[in-house]
Amino acid sequence: MRLFYKLTVLIVLLWLLCGSRALAQEAKLEITGAELIKIPVAVPEFEGPLPLAREMADVMRQDLELHLVFNVLGEGLKLNETELFASLGVDWLISGEISLGARHLQAAFRLVDMVEGKTVLARGYRGPSSSARYMVHRFADLAINEMLGVPGVAMSRVVYVARHGWQDTLYVQDFDGYQRIALLKGELILHPRLSPDGRKVAFVYYENHRPSIQMIDLTTGKRRIICRFPGLNASPAWAPSGDKLVVTLSKDGSVDLYLINLNGKILKRLTHGEGVNTGASFSPDGREIAFVSDRTGSPQIYILNLATKGVRRLTFQGKYNTSPCWSPTGDRIVYASMKGGIFSIFTIDPEGGEPIQITDGTNSFEAPYFSPNGRLIMAQGKEGLYLLLANGATKRLYRPGKMLFPSWARMY
Repeated sequence: MRLFYKLTVLIVLLWLLCGSRALAQEAKLEITGAELIKIPVAVPEFEGPLPLAREMADVMRQDLELHLVFNVLGEGLKLNETELFASLGVDWLISGEISLGARHLQAAFRLVDMVEGKTVLARGYRGPSSSARYMVHRFADLAINEMLGVPGVAMSRVVYVARHGWQDTLYVQDFDGYQRIALLKGELILHPRLSPDGRKVAFVYYENHRPSIQMIDLTTGKRRIICRFPGLNASPAWAPSGDKLVVTLSKDGSVDLYLINLNGKILKRLTHGEGVNTGASFSPDGREIAFVSDRTGSPQIYILNLATKGVRRLTFQGKYNTSPCWSPTGDRIVYASMKGGIFSIFTIDPEGGEPIQITDGTNSFEAPYFSPNGRLIMAQGKEGLYLLLANGATKRLYRPGKMLFPSWARMY
């Protein structure tokens, strides 16, 4: 009776969310469109010692759910209880076998194409039991690449600032929320940015009302000041090479962008006093930066070619556009635009054209940041940090509370 109840509930869910195998197949084609049809994936309980096997299966389900495009089924069911899923329109099945020895954990995972009826991906992992979550994350990213054609971001980390009254705390955590670590507390912490390899974080730190740009090495925990020039020190942005930053300084009398190395040495001044220039973001190839300037009267997004020093205006709609972030895939720039006192999130082609609004304008979202695979966006909202699909088709609350300035990078 218990099994019949579980299967009945699953059949109803599958009918409501999937409809048929035809719809499941269509889902693979529609995940980049304006209307989302989630891809059904079965993840039954993993075989192996409890509670570890159950915990690892839960991690796998959460990894998939956080990517926002999967309808994840199978919790509480054994592998042999999911064989009916192929006839119910489920596209994929992920199974796991866990064994735990005196010193090492071994895990074997498989991804099965339920439509074709064959295993398309299989991997085995061996390591200490403390690495269990990361074994799951690594396979999840490979499986997502197989299912979507782009790598997953389960093996990534996020930094952000939590604001409680008059005190800020800088946090880092794994993408799934595990290993949340408070790195630093202070009176004001702004614009943390993870390095491209995910091992360092640069940020603005205020002490006695004076700002500096600092860096913490996440491997060693060591913190140091990169630069503390007179006046404004703001908005660090990593070059793709990971050995340079673009920062906003006012030491020469105007608010401009400067290229510096990690010892704070100025390598080049990039803008020259045409309004306030700030908020840089590098293109993936490192040849251009998007930035914010009010040189034409209101904040707009501009593109600077670092080789030619040519500047072109990118945004022409909206009177207050800010916080550009270039997608790692290079094809879109996300930014926040204010209208009627509310910030909405837009994306635009770096070559220009019509921007696409991905939030509906009923709630305010700011400081958008692309995921390492370019398929998700994290942004701060009134209730906390949110995850959004890059096309705006769906969103979910990621971290509740007064959370600000998210940044995101892979773990290597």
